[in-house]
Amino acid sequence: MDRKKLQLSLGFGVFFVAYLIVLFLVTNRFYTSFWVSLIFVVLAFLFMTIAFFFVSNEKRKKQVVGLPVTTMTVMYFVIEFIMGTIFMFFNIEFVWVFVPQFIVFVLFLLCFMPAMISENNYKRENVNKTETKDNTLNKQNDKEVKDGTLNKQEDKEEK
Repeated sequence: MDRKKLQLSLGFGVFFVAYLIVLFLVTNRFYTSFWVSLIFVVLAFLFMTIAFFFVSNEKRKKQVVGLPVTTMTVMYFVIEFIMGTIFMFFNIEFVWVFVPQFIVFVLFLLCFMPAMISENNYKRENVNKTETKDNTLNKQNDKEVKDGTLNKQEDKEEK
């Protein structure tokens, strides 16, 4: 891991630990809405970490819905961070806390996961196309050598 990634990961970690410490110091009542929102905020943080540190540079720059994967992940984190933090401090019924956060999470996954999967398929297709082209060229060369047409063409080029 290079120095820049290490500094960024330490910054993310310190921010998240500080957030959790402040959150647990400020909150004195732990409603169901608190725990549901905390789970979604932690999920958002995990996906942001995955997008920045475990995804290759090629995939990070890949455009999804007109945005790079990392930008989309940061936007999801910010939305979830704000929405989840607000929901944590109110005693709201489970459904009214869970449904909006779940909808945002599913929308994010619908954009994030295909970007991760399509890159692997794209690489696999390119490898298959390259192998097919190489096999076709090799077959043509073998056929031309057998027919003697390759040698005839070389003779014509020399003259």
